[in-house]
Amino acid sequence: MPVQKLTNKKATARSPQVVTLIVDDSGSMSATTAEGPKNEQATSATKQLVMTMQSWNQGSTGSRYILNIAKFGSSTIPIAEASKPEAVSLNNLVFAADSGGTEMPEALAWASQALQKALSECRKIPGYAEEGSPNPLVLFFSDGENTGGDVGPVAKALKSIPFSGGAVDVVAVGIGMDQKDFPVMEGIASRPDLSVNIDPKDLAEFIADVGATLQKGESPETLIKKYDS
Repeated sequence: MPVQKLTNKKATARSPQVVTLIVDDSGSMSATTAEGPKNEQATSATKQLVMTMQSWNQGSTGSRYILNIAKFGSSTIPIAEASKPEAVSLNNLVFAADSGGTEMPEALAWASQALQKALSECRKIPGYAEEGSPNPLVLFFSDGENTGGDVGPVAKALKSIPFSGGAVDVVAVGIGMDQKDFPVMEGIASRPDLSVNIDPKDLAEFIADVGATLQKGESPETLIKKYDS
């Protein structure tokens, strides 16, 4: 497969970027690290990311970003779909690590549906410039073994969603995942080098770096390089 060239494009009200966050909320996310339980890190960092994105839209009639957010375990629970950041309720951004298994295929199928819905909303924006918009970014976080079926077909469907500005960038982030389970993340990512297994204590910092990467219009490669040891 040819290597896709990732170009840097900044999001604007007429060329918004769709950002999809899928966060593991299974019981293993309750494990404590030096920075606190993983689920609490995910909760506080995701809230901060959304608040930061809300501040970027202040004084604007449009939105630079369209958000999809869900948590998953034995089932997938949507928190936001095709939403402007200011429409996302911070009270709903809670990861409690109480959702049983790690059913990855269902979560990825939700991401495909939500991303297509968000792109449909973008295409309704007057003057929308899809060719000039940053690639849709999907960030998939998990810390454990997939307890569902084969992720291959649903991952392929997600990565194959048409986007005339380029292609969907899927970044798969293991959170202290056992190395024997990590190959599934490489299969979920757009390319194996857009998968990374971070130290659990770095989860909050990683999510904060997502915001910095978005604001600068940098490619996902920039984000991964910092944590890819």
